[in-house]
Amino acid sequence: MVARRAARLAAVAAICFSLVAAGHAQPTSPQGPSRTNGNPQEMGVFPTDIPIEVNADRLSYSKETNTYTVRGNVTLRQGNTKLRADTVSYNADSGELAASGGVIVRMGGDVVEAEKFTLRLRDSTGVLYNGKLLLTRNNIYLEGEKLEKVGDSTYRIQKGSFTTCDGATPDWRITGRDLDVTLEGYGTLTHGVFYVKDIPVLYIPWLIYPAKRQRQTGFLMPTFASSSFRGFDVRFPFFININPSMDATLVPRICSKRALQASLEFRYMPYENLQGRFYGEYTYDWKYGPESDPESHRFYVTLRHDQEIADWLRLKVNGNWVSDRDYFEFWGGRFDRRLRVRYLESNAVLYRQTNNFLFQAEARHFDNLDLPDNALTVQNLPIITGTLFNSRIPFTPFYVSSNVVYDHFYSPILHERWLGSRVQADTRLSFPIALGRYLKMEPSMTYFAKAYMADYYVRDKSLSSVTTVRTDLYQIDADLFTDLNTVYGGSFLGFQRIKHTFRPRFAWTYRPFAKPQMYPQFDEQDRLDRMSLLTAEMRQTLTGRLGSGEYLDFMTFIVSQGYDFSKPTSTDDPIGLQEFDPSRLTATQAELTIRPHTLLDLTAQAEYDPVVNRARRYSVQLGLMDHRGDTMRVLHQFIEDEKKTDLNRQTNVNLQMKLTSDLDCFVETQYTHQFDFSYFTSIGLNYHPRCWSILLRYSEVREQDPVTGRIKDPDQTIFATLSLYGLGQIYQFTRDWGELMGDVGESRPSGSR
Repeated sequence: MVARRAARLAAVAAICFSLVAAGHAQPTSPQGPSRTNGNPQEMGVFPTDIPIEVNADRLSYSKETNTYTVRGNVTLRQGNTKLRADTVSYNADSGELAASGGVIVRMGGDVVEAEKFTLRLRDSTGVLYNGKLLLTRNNIYLEGEKLEKVGDSTYRIQKGSFTTCDGATPDWRITGRDLDVTLEGYGTLTHGVFYVKDIPVLYIPWLIYPAKRQRQTGFLMPTFASSSFRGFDVRFPFFININPSMDATLVPRICSKRALQASLEFRYMPYENLQGRFYGEYTYDWKYGPESDPESHRFYVTLRHDQEIADWLRLKVNGNWVSDRDYFEFWGGRFDRRLRVRYLESNAVLYRQTNNFLFQAEARHFDNLDLPDNALTVQNLPIITGTLFNSRIPFTPFYVSSNVVYDHFYSPILHERWLGSRVQADTRLSFPIALGRYLKMEPSMTYFAKAYMADYYVRDKSLSSVTTVRTDLYQIDADLFTDLNTVYGGSFLGFQRIKHTFRPRFAWTYRPFAKPQMYPQFDEQDRLDRMSLLTAEMRQTLTGRLGSGEYLDFMTFIVSQGYDFSKPTSTDDPIGLQEFDPSRLTATQAELTIRPHTLLDLTAQAEYDPVVNRARRYSVQLGLMDHRGDTMRVLHQFIEDEKKTDLNRQTNVNLQMKLTSDLDCFVETQYTHQFDFSYFTSIGLNYHPRCWSILLRYSEVREQDPVTGRIKDPDQTIFATLSLYGLGQIYQFTRDWGELMGDVGESRPSGSR
């Protein structure tokens, strides 16, 4: 009899656990999906094949009240759910279950503590008194004097608090007098206070937020900034949940000193083979334009689309449009301000590819932002390509590949340029030969056939019209190489074995002198000069064996040098009798890559001119990282032109150090040696304990006036971001350094976001 009563009481108590689990899970829905799915009432349906264990010191039954009671160290366990209390009682007439005395419920890693709780089984409502809830999935703590379930999916918390921080005195918490939550609806908070430790810092009179497991339409966290260029800058992002495969974000923005802006980002993926993204922003900038008419309507639009039209046909679209050439100087928030956007490219590609063949039709458009009028830009539209990949000719030792391309070039302004159409067919025939066991050779011949229908325009008038087929272009190539391998045993650098591969290679390319005829010059493909080039290349590779079937090329070194016999003869040797002419040497190319471990990455490239005994360009990039997460990346690069003038000589350093487990320090600088100043410097701290983080950063951007060469005044910015885990970014502060120091006049734009 006692066993039957205890089993009955245990089954009823099991239903209570579903209430407790549902009650403490619902307040987390604003942060994401809860740990449970489906109807909350179904959460208490425990599997009948899992036994229920009940332990208690005493069991009693009151016939007058029809109440079952167990007392003294009561524990009830089923699966990963456990209830502990001093007393548990059940009234069969009212259907009310009550537990009191140090009530603790554990469901997996989640914990509920309360002085007592009552549950009315008939309507699945109940109350927890002085309850504390811990959701380990997101490290969320929720407590209140009274936590009540008042409906099927409605919960109410009185004098409660919320935090994601551990400890008796959390780093931050939010308290509220009343918190109402409706599952698959909304939650409201009244008379809330934000605390740092035990210090109240912000009063929240009223707050509403979505309490749904699925994505919900509503406002996202706003962002705030202050800049001497834009003034007070505030954004109010609004998320629109259209359906499970489509959503959008609308962001109104107010810049008190400069403009009003609205942006829209639309994302869609109705099918796995159909997806895309649209982003557009409109800016009413009342300080852009001439003083007589400063108001200006400005915009930027970008589109990405990828679609498989059929099993054999695919479409990719990449579109970019901007209202004016200076747009990104002020509103390029989606671009790195250190990178000047010089042109935008839009294209739409329709293609079909098989193992041996590719068909592609492309529409391409360039927007050159360096030109005052983009009508001067020559556009290449359309481009139709058919490609036959390198394939063996049946019943022969020969291989053939071919590429047929149709191009059309046009420009709205017709001045000093070739415009028209071109068809070119490049066909290559090759014959790989093995000379013994080690030596390999591959001679080949490529025929370039071109057809033109073009005009040369000057000031919108055609001065020359050409309709012709060019048949005089061909090229002969020959490659000769061998692979020499040596395997070293023994463990080294963590590798079981290391293989050294040495490949010497000689290549000869011959292209006869073209006939002196008048042909259109659309692009580099029409400028095929005479060539008789002999190239020597040496490639060395070290490959390490990590395990069975696992290998890593951890070092590669390549160096090459060419000699062009076809270069024009000099005045000192008019008939070319000189056996060796240093001026015919091409630049020496060298490349080194070392990646023996994920913690080290070294890449170096160089181009050396042996005629003038001078390096024309080089770059060295070193990346280091340790197991703590400290990283350092250094890039040094140099480029000069034929007149020995520096085009680019700069050093970039990016350093991130973990001062403690919760505190990171980062430094970044980009220094130009040719002008002797740092055009970007940034230093900051990121403190990120478990439940919150704060980012502090100071940055300085310098620019050089392209006309006068004078270094402009630096754009100095202080940036701060505070994030509370579980709530997201709640405040962002950006302010111009000069304004903080008392300079409130017109100054540079702030680049922080």
